[in-house]
Amino acid sequence: MTEMSPDVTLDEVRERIRVAGLRIPEDRLEMVRGFLNEALRPVRAMDSRAVRTLEPAVTFDAAAEEHRHAR
Repeated sequence: MTEMSPDVTLDEVRERIRVAGLRIPEDRLEMVRGFLNEALRPVRAMDSRAVRTLEPAVTFDAAAEEHRHAR
């Protein structure tokens, strides 16, 4: 398993913005980078192997819901 960098780079911020389809001015990228680093800090510090799964995640199937109401 590769070790993730503790900080998000400006190139990663630009890529995330592009994928999300957002428009964020270049002069705001450093601020966004700081927010993203702070938001990801607890997630990166967590050992996901130590987290106990309690139950399966809930899923939603919009097509099934649509067919149920069509009857």
